[in-house]
Amino acid sequence: MQKRKRWALGALLIVAVCLIVPAVVAAGPDGSATVQFGNPNAGSPFPPPEFEGHDSSSNARDNVIPRTSVISAGGNVTFNVAGFHQPAVYDVGTTPGDINVPPFPVPFNLFINDANNRLALGAPVPGPWTPPAGTFDVPGRYLILCNITPHFAFFNQYGWVTVK
Repeated sequence: MQKRKRWALGALLIVAVCLIVPAVVAAGPDGSATVQFGNPNAGSPFPPPEFEGHDSSSNARDNVIPRTSVISAGGNVTFNVAGFHQPAVYDVGTTPGDINVPPFPVPFNLFINDANNRLALGAPVPGPWTPPAGTFDVPGRYLILCNITPHFAFFNQYGWVTVK
């Protein structure tokens, strides 16, 4: 019975998060958007199994919220970087499968550093970062990802900016 209650509580929590954190956010009045890059408040610092139901995993913390943003051509995106992340913006048509991911951890390659089709790269420090003007001038779907190898390669920390 206890497992059934935990399962129901977990399902309710997932539904609540989906209602609170939209998957797609349209552009604001100036044609721009804000993206949360990293989610340090997810889960808890307590590892399972001592505290069942807590998710302190990187999957919970290494996210792009929302996963897709829609902006106007010529607009911009401000990334609110929370924690150790490095936003990278790739040109229209680039997919996660196109990114050359280095072997990890041996030899130790913390950063992806695939410059092919990369338009902008932020610093790996917390705080707001906005790519240079002109980055999102052409309509299409731009790939955004965390340039930290395990965040992208193992935890799928990537998303999209759709320019209309």
